[in-house]
Amino acid sequence: MKAIEYINNNEDKMVEDIKELVNIPSVLDEETACSGKPFGEAIFEALDCLLDKAAAMGMSTKNYDGFAGEVTVGKGEKIIGILGHLDVVHAGDGWKSEPFEMKIVDGKMYGRGTMDDKGPMVSCLYAMKYLSDEGMIPEGVALRMIAGTDEEENWGCIEHYNRTAERMPDYSIVPDGNFPIINCEKGLLDVDFSYGLKENTPAVVKVERLYGGTARNIVPSKAYCNLECETEDLANELVAKFEAIDRVYAKKDGKRVELMVQGKGTHAMSPEKGVNAVSVLMAALEQVGKNTGIEPVYEIYNKYIGMTYNGEKFGCGFEDEVSGKLTFNVGTIELKDGRINFGTSVRYPATLEKEQVVGAMALTCAEAGMEMTIKSEMASLYVDGNSDFINVLMDAYSLVSGDYESEPISLGGATYARTLPNAVAFGPLFPYEEELAHEPNEFLSIDSLKKMTLIYIEALKGLIKMIER
Repeated sequence: MKAIEYINNNEDKMVEDIKELVNIPSVLDEETACSGKPFGEAIFEALDCLLDKAAAMGMSTKNYDGFAGEVTVGKGEKIIGILGHLDVVHAGDGWKSEPFEMKIVDGKMYGRGTMDDKGPMVSCLYAMKYLSDEGMIPEGVALRMIAGTDEEENWGCIEHYNRTAERMPDYSIVPDGNFPIINCEKGLLDVDFSYGLKENTPAVVKVERLYGGTARNIVPSKAYCNLECETEDLANELVAKFEAIDRVYAKKDGKRVELMVQGKGTHAMSPEKGVNAVSVLMAALEQVGKNTGIEPVYEIYNKYIGMTYNGEKFGCGFEDEVSGKLTFNVGTIELKDGRINFGTSVRYPATLEKEQVVGAMALTCAEAGMEMTIKSEMASLYVDGNSDFINVLMDAYSLVSGDYESEPISLGGATYARTLPNAVAFGPLFPYEEELAHEPNEFLSIDSLKKMTLIYIEALKGLIKMIER
């Protein structure tokens, strides 16, 4: 049977299977977490559902203590992997339909997880089934799906899998990114910086509170500052000056001035697409607060960070040809116990060594009198765009889509591909589609489902031939 005929014959089944998975609200739930269900009841139910479907299709399955599942067709020492996840982010507000009751409108399946990542997981499951039924998996080769359950939070699922599985696949695709392919992911550093405020002569304005942002990996959309002025007239003067600055809102309560900055939030991997409310606030404090005694609050920040987002003022403005410029996002700030603390997400070029970036930041910290603490790190990923592995996947994508113009993608974010050897993110989002994975009204069109399934079939066929050589 031709692949397209198989997909058309199984279209309704694929849609129904996606619906069943989407209708399970598989969000991390620590209250129902227990042994065998480490991330909660709903996530376990989604994993159990997928494994049951695979078993009913004649595939071998294995549950890794509720952390991850394994679906295998074929037998052999050479393994091609498919790594995805069944957990989803919270639904959030703004939905036109119930996020956990999948609804089809105009050929689009709406619901949380349709695109990220339940729909693509079902697509790959049916691709595996087709190759098995058609006898296209030779002896000595196996296809193995690894279903994670904690990708949206801490990746504890794949860590457990890596510790307990007998072996990893030789090559893997991760259907949780973009087409045509993501072969380059920047290195990630989560860093806390802080500096202490120097004791000055009594100030005519005092900073009582300073805070903003919610997470280091998000460009902060709001930042706040409370000022205590020496006189009410001074408070009136400051309010007028602050109100003249774009995105700054000020109100007065006696001698007290309360500031709120409205920025534009976006993912830290592309900080240039947002407006950092913390940086706007610190610039406003410098513009209005000169000679008031609050200089120590903003001086170091504005000198070494300011309104930049590529680390150039911090001495780490690195870039390379394959992944572009380093990004430097201050996601949170807080004044506490006489220190300014800011949580930062640094994403550095894939071909750079982490030590080079850390060393450059350490020199800046020494010069500025700042302290630096690396909270977490993740190595970069780069697979040569001219390798056989990438060529096989690009050929499969181009053959089905007819797109011979798109090039491999460099990403500032992180995918599961970093957790396995020889792995890359491969779909499901097509170049012409809008990214709605964590947004309201997430959807997967049925046309895209069919097209991606055909691409995954062709890709797995190509990888089988490659790995047999």
